[in-house]
Amino acid sequence: MKSSQFRFPDARECAILLLLLATHRDNPSKGSTRFRLSELTLKRLWQRNRITDEFLKEVQEWLARADWTIFYAAGVYAIVRIEAVQNWDRLSSKRLTNELKQVGNGTFDYERHAHLIVGDQDDNDD
Repeated sequence: MKSSQFRFPDARECAILLLLLATHRDNPSKGSTRFRLSELTLKRLWQRNRITDEFLKEVQEWLARADWTIFYAAGVYAIVRIEAVQNWDRLSSKRLTNELKQVGNGTFDYERHAHLIVGDQDDNDD
């Protein structure tokens, strides 16, 4: 007898579904370490209308056991193998020793560096 009662997959089950999708997409000869997914894809995959930050953190915890992580970035979600991230270039705050001293004493000029957060927006409104 089939149950007509719907049940949302829990965070562990959603992690399994996501990893299953990644293995179906993965080209065995390529060994992909990263994928991007639309919010709609995740909603369909996880049978949800909304993806809350709390739920995403639970899924992250389960994915970490499989050496993957998931995060939201500029309108899309990304899953990345943790081992791939460990090979990325590393940044250290030591590179900004002088600037951080200025931050500490209140003399750092944030406006001088505000262009860093503007991005690639077109200034022409013609």
